[in-house]
Amino acid sequence: MHAAQVLNWSDGPRYLSVAAPPPPTADELQLRVLAAGAHNVVRSRAAGTHYSAKTLPHTLGMDCVARDDAAGQLYYVTSMADTFGTFAEYINVPKEGSTLVVPLPESADPVAIAGSVNPAFSSWMAITARTTDLPKDWTCLILGATSASGRLAVHAAKALGAKKVVGAARSEATLKTVDGLDGYVVFDAAEKDPQLLNAVGADVVLDYVYGDVAERFFAHFRNPGKPVQYVQIGVLSRRDGVALPSGILRSTDLTIRGPAAAVGGWGS
Repeated sequence: MHAAQVLNWSDGPRYLSVAAPPPPTADELQLRVLAAGAHNVVRSRAAGTHYSAKTLPHTLGMDCVARDDAAGQLYYVTSMADTFGTFAEYINVPKEGSTLVVPLPESADPVAIAGSVNPAFSSWMAITARTTDLPKDWTCLILGATSASGRLAVHAAKALGAKKVVGAARSEATLKTVDGLDGYVVFDAAEKDPQLLNAVGADVVLDYVYGDVAERFFAHFRNPGKPVQYVQIGVLSRRDGVALPSGILRSTDLTIRGPAAAVGGWGS
């Protein structure tokens, strides 16, 4: 069979002929991969820069939609295990354990699910696992709302109790296409008037951009009179670091978290 593998981190992925997996044990399923997501975390793993993938050879992919041909059943499969990969024609997966194997209806669209579940998990898990004691009808600010993950985060936040969701991004025209937003802030305008972001009154900030955007947010952030929980999820910016003014930590009720280990960089 064929698979996309990295044999040397400096060379990147290659399309290779590899040995097919052995017949499945009684505790395994052998699945034929129909679609696999090329998420940012998959690219990071392929470059050897993600903590979850350090072993060579590395097979790309951390989730997929696949079929058990013997039983005619579709599954969504995902795992962040170091030796797990889904860019292959066939995979063996355990029926139970750390690998998530979820049956799907026959009507499911393999491409749509493979492309959207991981980005959707990023906000769902960030809100459910990395925020606490949110008030009723809370407000969510999404930095990077025009990304695939940001667009899905709008609906995740509302499904989890947000009454108001405000998006922030560089392009006003693109922000207008994001379904479900109750308002938006353009980064350039916020740079000229930092109060635009503070006026949102966010209880939760989901950040998919980081870098210069996060740095500007922290530099201008003023506590709107209530606790604010900031969750850093992705790094769409070219910069992977920020300066955090000490005054922010001393004078505001701000909690800063990253995605939990259990989230495993979902949608980053």
